[in-house]
Amino acid sequence: MSRLSCGMVTLRCSISTSGFRRARECIGPAGGPDFPESTQMRQASLLTRIPCTQAQRPLHAIRVAIVVASAFALGVGWYDTVMSMRDAEQDALERLRTQSIIQARAAAEAVQGTIDRFDLALKTMQMVGLESVDALSVQGRIVTAAMSSDLLLQAFVIGRDGYLAYSSLGEAPRNFLGDRDYFRVLEATGEDRLIISPPVKGRLSRKWAIQLVRALRRDGRFDGVVALSISPELWSRRLVRFEAHALDTLTLLDSDGRLLLRTLDSAEHFGKQAPGERDFRVHPDRQEGHYVANASVDGVLRMYGWSRMTSGLVMLSGIALEPALEPIRQLRSRTLMRGVLSSSVFVFVIGALLLALRRYERAVGRLGEREEHHRSLLEHMAEGLVVLDADKRIVSVNPAFTAITGFGRDDVLGRPVSMLSNGRTLDHALAELSDPSRSGHWEGDFEGLRAGDEGYTGHAVISLLRDANGAVRHCVALITDVTERRRKDDEIWRQANFDRLTGLPNRALLNDRLDSMLRHARRHQSGVAVLFIDLDRFKPVNDEFGHDVGDLLLRQVARRLQGVFRDEDTVARIGGDEFVVVMQGEDLAAGCERAATELVDQLSRPFLVEAHRLQVGCSIGIAHFPVDGESAEGLINAADRAMYRAKNGGRGRWSR
Repeated sequence: MSRLSCGMVTLRCSISTSGFRRARECIGPAGGPDFPESTQMRQASLLTRIPCTQAQRPLHAIRVAIVVASAFALGVGWYDTVMSMRDAEQDALERLRTQSIIQARAAAEAVQGTIDRFDLALKTMQMVGLESVDALSVQGRIVTAAMSSDLLLQAFVIGRDGYLAYSSLGEAPRNFLGDRDYFRVLEATGEDRLIISPPVKGRLSRKWAIQLVRALRRDGRFDGVVALSISPELWSRRLVRFEAHALDTLTLLDSDGRLLLRTLDSAEHFGKQAPGERDFRVHPDRQEGHYVANASVDGVLRMYGWSRMTSGLVMLSGIALEPALEPIRQLRSRTLMRGVLSSSVFVFVIGALLLALRRYERAVGRLGEREEHHRSLLEHMAEGLVVLDADKRIVSVNPAFTAITGFGRDDVLGRPVSMLSNGRTLDHALAELSDPSRSGHWEGDFEGLRAGDEGYTGHAVISLLRDANGAVRHCVALITDVTERRRKDDEIWRQANFDRLTGLPNRALLNDRLDSMLRHARRHQSGVAVLFIDLDRFKPVNDEFGHDVGDLLLRQVARRLQGVFRDEDTVARIGGDEFVVVMQGEDLAAGCERAATELVDQLSRPFLVEAHRLQVGCSIGIAHFPVDGESAEGLINAADRAMYRAKNGGRGRWSR
C-alpha cells in the first residue's frame, strides 16, 4: 500500500499546491496587522485576474491529465499492494520453515542429551552387572535416584534365558521377556550398541515404555541385557515447552521412521511407521529439512521441520499453518480494505478537484471569507495571542492578551518578549526553538509580569513559523493565566504529602523519600537508618487536658524533633503520637545513637502548653539498612519492633 498511498498524496499535493498558488495570485498579498489592504483592492484584483487565468488553462486538457495520472497512480499502487502481500506471505512461510527447523533442532538436542545421560547410566550398570547381582542392585538404586524420576519408570536386567532377572521396582512375578525385538537383535548380532525400542506395553504394569537397552556379555558370550524403561507420555510433556502454539506438535521417530513419542495424544499410534514419501525418509543422508503435510492424528495442516540426531533418531517439529499465518491473512484483509477505502477516497478527491476547477471563482471568494473568519476567531479566543517577528519583538496581540496581562496593544508593539516574564523562561524557550534540530514547538509554565509589575503564573504554547528556506519569519505564542490552577495543585499536593497538624511529611511522603534513599544507598554503598519514635505518657495528657492540648503538644514535639536532626534528614509523623526519622550517610551507627540519646533527653524535658506544664517522654527503635531490612516497609517494621523492646525495657530509652 505504500506506493498506492504515495501516488495519491503526490498527485493531490501537486494539484492543491498549484491551485493555492493561483488563488494567491488572484487575491494578491494577504492583509494583516502590518500590511492593511482594503476589500475593494482585493475585489478589483480578483476581477481583473480570473478571466486571464481561465483563458490560460483549458479545463478539458487539465481534466484529462488528472484522469490519466490518477488511473496510472491507482494501477501502480494496486500492483505494488498485491506484490507486497504475496511477498509478505512468502516471507512468513520462510520464517515458519526456519522456526520449525530451529524448534526441531532445539528439541533434538534436549532429547539427545537425555538419551546420552541414560546411556551413560546403562554403561555403568553394564559394567557392574558383570560383577554380582548385589552390586547391580545397588547401582540400579543409584541410577533410579540420580536419573529424572518423572521419566524413568524402572531399571531392569533380562537374563540369558529371557526371564526378568532384576528390576529396580523390586521383586516381580516370573516374566518372560526374551521375545522382545531388542533382546533377539542383541542376542543374534553380538553387538555392543545402544538400542532404543519403539514404545511397548508392560505385561505386568500395563504401562507404555520406551526401552533403552545394552547387551551384557561375559567372556565374550551373550549374558542378557540391561535396560531402562522411559515413560513416553511424561517425556512428551517435557517437550511441550519447545512449542509456541497449542496446535504445534513435536514427534520423535526412530531411524526406521517408527513413532516413539509425540506431544499430541499418541498412544494408539506408538510404533507406527511414517509414510515413505516423507522428506527425512527420502533423504536419509540429510541432517535437516522441512515439508508441509496434514497430520494423520488431527488433520491439521502443518509446516514440519526435522532434525536427525547422532543416535539416528529424527525429531519433527510441526507448526500449525492456520494460526501461524492468521496475522498475515488479517493483514491482507486490512490492506485490501485500506486499499479499497484509499482508492475510494482518492477517486472522490480527484472528482472534487475536477469540480473545483469549474468553481474556481467561488473558491477564491470563500477563501477571503475564511480569512475573515479566522481573524474573528483570533480576536475572540480566550487565550492570549502574541505574534513575534524574527528578532523576538512583539508585532501583534489579541484582546485576550490585554485582559490577561493588562498591557494594551500600543504598550507592547515593537518591545522584546522578555518584558512579559519575570526571569528568562520565555527567552530560553525561544532560544531552544531557534535550534534547527528542535521540533519548533515548546509548551510550559513561566513566571509572567502584568502591567504594574504584578506577577502571575502563565502557561505558554509557542510555535515557530518558517519560510520555504527554513528561516524563522514569525513566532506565535498562546498564553493562559494558570495562577489559581497551580495554587490549587500545590495545595492538593501538600495535603496529600504533609501532616496537617504538625506540617511534617506524612506516611506517603516518608515512604517515597525512604525508597529514594534506599535506591541511592544501593548504588553508592552508603547507609540508611530509620528511627521509630513513640511518645510515652501521651494518652494521659489527652485524657486529662483534652485533644486540643494534645494537638498543641504534638506540634511542640515536632519542632523539637526538627531541632535535633539535620536538614537533609526526613522527620515524619505517621499517625497519633508516632514519628519516624530517616537518616542517610556514611557511618550512621554512632550518629544515630547520639541523635537518639539527645532526642530522649529533649523529649523528657517539660513542655509548656497553655499554662500546663506537661511531662512526657519517648521510646525509640533504630533499624539500619541492609542489616535490619532492605525495603522501606521492612526497615519501618524493624524499627517499630525495636521501639517496643525499648518501651518494654522501661521507656525513656532507645533500642536496636
